[in-house]
Amino acid sequence: MTTADAAARAADQAVDLETDRVDGARDAERAAAVAELSTLTLPLMWSLRQEAMRVFEPLGLRPTRVLLLELVARGIDRPGTLADVLDTVPPAVTAMLNELEGKGLLARETDPDDRRRTRLSLTPAGDDFLAVARERWTSASQARLSRLPNDDLAAVLRAFRSLVAEEAP
Repeated sequence: MTTADAAARAADQAVDLETDRVDGARDAERAAAVAELSTLTLPLMWSLRQEAMRVFEPLGLRPTRVLLLELVARGIDRPGTLADVLDTVPPAVTAMLNELEGKGLLARETDPDDRRRTRLSLTPAGDDFLAVARERWTSASQARLSRLPNDDLAAVLRAFRSLVAEEAP
């Protein structure tokens, strides 16, 4: 091996070591960011839950029922699928559906393709209710998110889109 070859090889090894060092630092930085986000997630989740209670209970429904209406509006029209998405048992979904149907917000119809199945849809009153609930939630979100500069808000929106896309039913 010539001196030039040895020098080139040493330079390549130095670059590889530096790349490994930078990659290791990035991995550590990412792990620290994930740990901090994990720490912040539970308090944020609890705060959002409390805010949802303040926003939706004056409308006469708990947040889970509003979410159920939102899911039906987005096309989830089978009770079993709702139970899966809400991570609950079918009897709990049935109780919520009974409540929402009793309030005139939701309709159940027999599936014409399979009479053993039920299809769900919002009634006109359910559509109206959901429009009010969405507007109230948007107002509450505006108050919370107004603290963020536009660039940060755009970054949060991109992150949420990515996270929600992974879990979309």
